Amino acid sequence: MQRRAVLYIAWGEKFVNQAALSAKSRWLDNYDTILITDKNSDTVRVEDHFSKVARVDFKQSGHLRKTELIDILPSGYDSFLLLDSDTQVTEDISLGFEKAEKFGIAVAPAPAYSLDYFMKFDFVMKSENIDCKGQLQYNSGVIFFSVAPEVSAVLSKWKELASNYRDRYRHDQPFFTLAMELLDFNPYTLSISYNYRGFGERISGLVRIWHSHGLPPENINVIKGKMQVRRAWPGKLVYEKKKKSIIKRLMKMIKRILVRL
Repeated sequence: MQRRAVLYIAWGEKFVNQAALSAKSRWLDNYDTILITDKNSDTVRVEDHFSKVARVDFKQSGHLRKTELIDILPSGYDSFLLLDSDTQVTEDISLGFEKAEKFGIAVAPAPAYSLDYFMKFDFVMKSENIDCKGQLQYNSGVIFFSVAPEVSAVLSKWKELASNYRDRYRHDQPFFTLAMELLDFNPYTLSISYNYRGFGERISGLVRIWHSHGLPPENINVIKGKMQVRRAWPGKLVYEKKKKSIIKRLMKMIKRILVRL
């Protein structure tokens, strides 16, 4: 049986508390939840929310600390899920682990999905001799991955890129995608239900991981009918009305005309 763990890299009271709230999800009961934080953050009040709290000396600051993941992975596990602190697991997520164990990495697209257009990241791509052709950018807030040499190579390249460009670019996310691009690593692409950002995107089926600083609507996964389309924002869920087919609308118009004749 595979040993799986959920990781949070968080520091400071606000983000540590967010991670603790995320770790309380009943959908994570079958996994170890591990908080990786700095030497100074106060975790006394939330330590019982995690299976383990690990303190490390980060070399980077801000979001780039996530790129140090390769150096701070706990031992004894076959696969991991790296979650941002502002996530809520709202359904079964075992598919993410299964696909990561088969393909190495399983991850969902970012809402700003064009890598070269993400906050002027094209200059980094050109510096690395990568043509800007609209490559898909993946979101680094939800990453399922296994313990494998090719995955370690991606994580190492992620760290290397962030270190090389840290004086000019402070976002960890595009470096993650670029690392896979440079190594010709093709991850398993999960649907946005595994990384739903709460920007009002159309929902198909169930939202499995909500990713937003605002809490999800309580009825986020209440579906009215087999193909009910809905959109969500923090605390708000809107169901779309079904559009009648063109044929049905034409038949209705014809009936109205016949009644008048």
